[in-house]
Amino acid sequence: MLTRALPYYEFSEGIYEIDEFDCVSVFVIVGEKRALVLDTGTGIGDLRWVIENRITDKPYDVILTHNHVDHIGGAGFFDEVFIHEADYDWSELELPVTVEERRWYANLIAGREDKSYIYSPETDITEWPKEPVKKVMKDGQVFDLGGRKVTVYHCPGHTAGECVAIDDKSRILFCGDACNRNFLPALKTSSVEEAAGTARKGLERIYAMKGTSFDMVYNAHHDYRGFASPLGENVLPDLIRCLKDLENGSADIREVPDPLSDDGGVRKVAVYGNVEVAVGK
Repeated sequence: MLTRALPYYEFSEGIYEIDEFDCVSVFVIVGEKRALVLDTGTGIGDLRWVIENRITDKPYDVILTHNHVDHIGGAGFFDEVFIHEADYDWSELELPVTVEERRWYANLIAGREDKSYIYSPETDITEWPKEPVKKVMKDGQVFDLGGRKVTVYHCPGHTAGECVAIDDKSRILFCGDACNRNFLPALKTSSVEEAAGTARKGLERIYAMKGTSFDMVYNAHHDYRGFASPLGENVLPDLIRCLKDLENGSADIREVPDPLSDDGGVRKVAVYGNVEVAVGK
């Protein structure tokens, strides 16, 4: 039997963070009539069972913030998923959504964190039972859960189809990987400057809603925050400034250990405050 020991915590009324053993976070927002699941993780264990038996018995939709393996790896355990049209095609991903790549990623994170987890990549990461039905998610699309509405916004940068979501009841922004340390290389553009400009514009649009639509921010990894804790107030503005510096050629570029390397590799990052933006090897 697949592990059901995925840690989860209700950190705001009706909002749960499920920690996929440090690989990524999955969020569940529960309304009066329906629920909404944000991302499906790498596909470790029985996420669907945890959602349906530990968190809510309400019907729910699943949205994918973008098409990376640590966010869509569990998609095939659900019937249908929503994703932005720019990330709809999964046929040429750098990390294909295969059992082998999902296990590789899980092993990489376990080794990096130097922890012992109560799951086995060999037995708890398995083939999908089916391909999910994919539905196109639009910028500005609203999911009415009853008593709360979640609005999705296109925010390209980490990928071409990266999306974020704002819950109107809690006034929380869920920004997926629109804010993390492994940022620009995923956006296929002609230059780092162009990629930085695209990401900056997307984030500035979202950040302009702070104070009117959202107050707190949660991203999908623990590189800038702890489990069930929001991002610090400085993270998004520092990220925007870092991207702006990259765009105009004035960024502070440093060489640091690559957290996504399994052979001790290094990479170049732009730094501003406590924020890092990966720009290449």
